[in-house]
Amino acid sequence: MPVLELANISKHFGAIQAVNDVSLSIEAGQVVGLMGDNGAGKSTLVKMIAGNFRPSHGTMQMDGKELILHKPVEARQHGIEIVHQDLALCNNLTAAANVYL
Repeated sequence: MPVLELANISKHFGAIQAVNDVSLSIEAGQVVGLMGDNGAGKSTLVKMIAGNFRPSHGTMQMDGKELILHKPVEARQHGIEIVHQDLALCNNLTAAANVYL
């Protein structure tokens, strides 16, 4: 059973369609990378998983139960954490220490 499952997720801001009908299934221990062109909706999708945005359409499930997030703290309470891309790295620290920062 997937730990996190997105089904037909879409997000629009007014007339702008940022994410269109995305489905994704993530198993425990799986590492996922999102790749795509600029403006493809990667950040918007991650922000929906992190609780920053609510999907306009579609559903999210965690451990088989519907997941409705209104704010990031609720995502964290479900064990969801996002490591954001950041180009400001400390060369004298390990990769793990940079992620911690």
